[in-house]
Amino acid sequence: MSVPLYVPVLPARQHAAAAYRALEPKQRSRVAPLWTLHPHPGMLSKPLADRIDRDTRYVTAAQGHGSAWLDAPYADSDEAAALTEALAPEWWDHRNLLPVTGPERPEAQQSLALTVARRLEEGMGVRVPLPGEWYDRTTTDVAALLDRLPDHASADLFVDLGTVLPDRSDAAKEALRALDALVPLTPWRTITVLAGGFPEPPTDLWQGTVHEEPRSDWDAWHEIHHSGRSYLPWLRYGDYSTQPASYVTRPATEGASPWGLLRYTTERSYHLVKIPFGKRHDMANRAAARLLTGLSDFRGREASAGERWLCRRAEGEETAGNHGTWDEKAHAQHMTYVVQGVNPAADR
Repeated sequence: MSVPLYVPVLPARQHAAAAYRALEPKQRSRVAPLWTLHPHPGMLSKPLADRIDRDTRYVTAAQGHGSAWLDAPYADSDEAAALTEALAPEWWDHRNLLPVTGPERPEAQQSLALTVARRLEEGMGVRVPLPGEWYDRTTTDVAALLDRLPDHASADLFVDLGTVLPDRSDAAKEALRALDALVPLTPWRTITVLAGGFPEPPTDLWQGTVHEEPRSDWDAWHEIHHSGRSYLPWLRYGDYSTQPASYVTRPATEGASPWGLLRYTTERSYHLVKIPFGKRHDMANRAAARLLTGLSDFRGREASAGERWLCRRAEGEETAGNHGTWDEKAHAQHMTYVVQGVNPAADR
């Protein structure tokens, strides 16, 4: 597996797969997604198997070239058992996907990842959640998991900070505590810090206005790179693209909300615009697109597929689209922008 510059956590959904495919080939070669399956607690066996099959088809269709990871970190014990059948070890053959597990996961999920790692001889990912304070006992749990890997197998480390908003000022400090403890455990093939800074839309977000939030996840990344640690050159940047980190922790919904969001990323900020759903709202949707194309930091229509769509929508040359369209274009502009600017040793 080649070492990526950027690891976005992407939901195993059609809109995210389409956004990844829309990246220019050179950019796509530098991006290795951590595809994440939504949980489906309480779903009956047959619908659950069908859902896993559908969602993984989106991923495998997008992942025709280049390697990535596939994870189901929020599956309970029942869903983990279903995953072992739907994604049996032979399913992974020739898929360009590596399994991921982590401490305190259901035994069925850990065993599946370990079995696939042995079968493929490509190793696996270890995703360590860090939603708050670091606890040293996690080091022991990760070490025990690594002890179950064959000696020749590689492992990829993901330190997952989850949601990192302005009120979480200690995120970088806790990430460094985790890295200080985990990096010495094994010669990791890759080490990635994941953080989700894109906010949930505020409840009082009004149509016709742009809501702006700082990129706290990006700030945490730069703080880590000011730490002077010896392992900094091996760190890779990861985020949750343009959806809140909590998005993949919830069951995926199929219903069409009457409202959606247009999202845009600039150097220091995330921008959100509320947008009504439906063909009858064409003028309002065009006005929403113009709010983003009118930003002083808007990068122009040739920057990515996301900017091209926003410009065409603002000019009335595109249909209004739907929630999937809006999510796809947001992912496309964000991933393009991040992979062009990320530097593994930024601001050292």
